[in-house]
Amino acid sequence: MRVIQRVFASLRYHWRYSLLFGVLATIFLVGGLSTLIVQALQNQALGLFEQRIAIIDQRSNNATRWSILRQLLHIRQAIVSDTGNIYNYLFWGFALLILLLSIISLIQRKHEFSIYQLAGKNTADISFQFALENLFLFVITSFVVVIVLLCVQTLYLNGMVQLNQYWFTQSLPANLKTLLQSNSGQAWREFNQLFQHQFTTFNGHLLLFDQGIRSSSSLADYDRFLWVLLWQGSALVFLVSYLSASIYNWGIGRKALRT
Repeated sequence: MRVIQRVFASLRYHWRYSLLFGVLATIFLVGGLSTLIVQALQNQALGLFEQRIAIIDQRSNNATRWSILRQLLHIRQAIVSDTGNIYNYLFWGFALLILLLSIISLIQRKHEFSIYQLAGKNTADISFQFALENLFLFVITSFVVVIVLLCVQTLYLNGMVQLNQYWFTQSLPANLKTLLQSNSGQAWREFNQLFQHQFTTFNGHLLLFDQGIRSSSSLADYDRFLWVLLWQGSALVFLVSYLSASIYNWGIGRKALRT
């Protein structure tokens, strides 16, 4: 119980550090959630695209015969892969920033940690308290971010849909952008040969460019992403904070023994 009291007292005293940490955590949470949602939207579009190809493909190997279909398949797969890479960059970038912030804080609190050691606290206890402070900051920030996003979820999710559509459109080569902007012409007449003697619920334009996005989605549909960010972020923050504090306080103890 005393550890919890010291943690909250320290957070109030080092409020500038707490504020900066909260800003970094917010950037990671919002950026990570946005990336995972866009990836989910593109996965949904990719799955829908592959299902429709399977419907019209049957025995004619259309995916091989039509370069348009191959291009679209590669574009959608690339976006899914890119979003995964972006999340990894965000995760490890956040880890690096937390490490740097922790090192700066540890240096600034050197006198405080020395007093703890003089009071009989060992390195593990001091490091655990520091890691707990950062963990509490991350959890509190996560709670605040979720509450704010719930209040603006319609606006936020509509923004993610627009971002997803923009990313997809900008990834199209020039010939497909032209096709997207026109529903007629020789190119469309040739491509629509795929639908001869086929009964489908979609046309050529929907096959190529439909993102398959549900308009009634809410943050509850992406709650698994919030949990992933919470547990991965919490584990990262605690481990980075504990290990950095352990090494630093061990160094303080060694220096004190030599003097």
